[in-house]
Amino acid sequence: MIVFGCEPNQWVKSIHNLNSTFNFLDVLAALVTRAFQQSINYCKPSLCPVQKPHIACNVTSKFGPKCGTMANIVPMNSTNVALIVSMHNLYRSVVAQGKLNYTKQEYFPTAERMPTIQWDDELAYIAEANARHCVFEHDKCRNTEQLMSAGQNLAWISYYGMVQTDAKLISQMINYWYREYVHADRSIINNYPKNYGGPAIGHFTAMVADRSNRIGCAMVSFEESPWMRKYLVCNYSITNIINQPVYKAGPTASKCVTGQNPDYAGLCSVDEVIDSNPFKFP
Repeated sequence: MIVFGCEPNQWVKSIHNLNSTFNFLDVLAALVTRAFQQSINYCKPSLCPVQKPHIACNVTSKFGPKCGTMANIVPMNSTNVALIVSMHNLYRSVVAQGKLNYTKQEYFPTAERMPTIQWDDELAYIAEANARHCVFEHDKCRNTEQLMSAGQNLAWISYYGMVQTDAKLISQMINYWYREYVHADRSIINNYPKNYGGPAIGHFTAMVADRSNRIGCAMVSFEESPWMRKYLVCNYSITNIINQPVYKAGPTASKCVTGQNPDYAGLCSVDEVIDSNPFKFP
C-alpha cells in the first residue's frame, strides 16, 4: 500500500564493507546535523514570513510518539542519494527533450532551461525533521536562508510478510510521483492552476520544475503491527507556484548559459546558476 502527497497549492506555494560504510555515513550524517544545528537558527521569523513555524525550529534527534519503539532513520548513503538524484534527472531529461506524452498523440513541450538536480544536505536535514514525526503530513515551513520557497513531496508505503530493499521502495515511491504526468497537460505546465481540483499532479510538477535544482530527502522506517512502514520526505528548492509556469517551454536547452549536462540530455550543466526565489520578502 502506497500513500503519497504533495503540499497544497500555495502562493509560495555489489557492495563491500557494507557495515563500515554505514558506520562512516552515520558519523558523517551526525557531523552534518551538528553543523546545521550550531550554525543556523531555524526559529528566526525571517525564514518563514508567510507560514510558520519552521519544522526544524528547536528540532531534536528524538522520534515522535507515532513512531513507536522500533523506529530508525534509513541512511541516505551514497547508493540512496545517487538513486534519488538520478531518477529525478532521468525523468527531467525525458521531459526537457519533449519525449513524454500525456496522451497517445500529445507531448509535453520541450524545456528551454531545465537544470540538473543536485543533492542538498540542508534540505535533507530539514526533511529528516519532518520524517522523525512518523506522521504523513506536510510541514508548514522548510525554507533555508538561500531557498525561501522550498517545496515538498511525501510518500508512505506499508507492507508485511516480505523483505523489501530500501532502494526498491524509494524507486516505487518516486515512480508514483512521476506517474501523475498522465493527469497533466501543456496548459498546466505553462501556468500552474489556482484552486485545482482534479487528479493529483503536484508531485510530478515539483519533480520537473525548472527553478528547482536542489533536493534533499529523508526516510524513516517504523512498525505499526502488522505493518512495516517507510515514510519518505523529499524537499525541493522551490514549490509549485500558482499562475506561473512549471517550466518555460522553448527549444531544448536553448537558454542554458553553461551548456548541457553530458550525462543527461536536455538538462543544463551542473554549473547552471538558478534563482529559486520567485518572491522577495522584506
